[in-house]
Amino acid sequence: MIDFKVLLSSTTNRLVFITVLVNVVVQQALYAGALTGLEMFSWQTRYFQPWQLLTHMFLHGGWAHLAFNMIGLWSFGRVVENVWGAKRFLIFYLVCGVGAAIISQLVDQFVFNQVYGASVGASGAIYGLLVAFALMFPNFKIILIFLPVPIAAKYFVPVLLLIDLSAGFTGFSIFGQNIAHFAHLGGALIGFVMVQIYRR
Repeated sequence: MIDFKVLLSSTTNRLVFITVLVNVVVQQALYAGALTGLEMFSWQTRYFQPWQLLTHMFLHGGWAHLAFNMIGLWSFGRVVENVWGAKRFLIFYLVCGVGAAIISQLVDQFVFNQVYGASVGASGAIYGLLVAFALMFPNFKIILIFLPVPIAAKYFVPVLLLIDLSAGFTGFSIFGQNIAHFAHLGGALIGFVMVQIYRR
């Protein structure tokens, strides 16, 4: 039997639970994989609604996308939450996600002059968490499934950001297609700024 009191004992766990629940109930059960209106649409289209800046974070483009993001949220989020506390952590996570969406839209419109389709995922917020974690624990060794060699966070995160930056401009990505690389970078930038504010 699931002990929901333990399962929902932290903000990190609640965010993971809510995100998985939205994917199962809303995306899969109610809409069967079709568009819900909660995705992030370009503000240049008639489909855009302001709440999408927030709601897109709780939708994902498949089970693998959801799994990777939730593993990242749980792995790094619970550590960051233990340092900052629940309220400050929640604000950080949501601001990074919203900021990532805004920056991604600005880059698409003013740098690439293009309008993209529906965008989903918490990746921008996760990248903000990665930056916060690397700034707090720069020498902590991270081990990846596909690269089982310990890498210090202070090296891993900058390399990851450079890979995203390169992929964003060249279109060549080792992570696959249809990835909002500038949302990742936007979340990382917002995360860096937020950490500086919190430190004050």
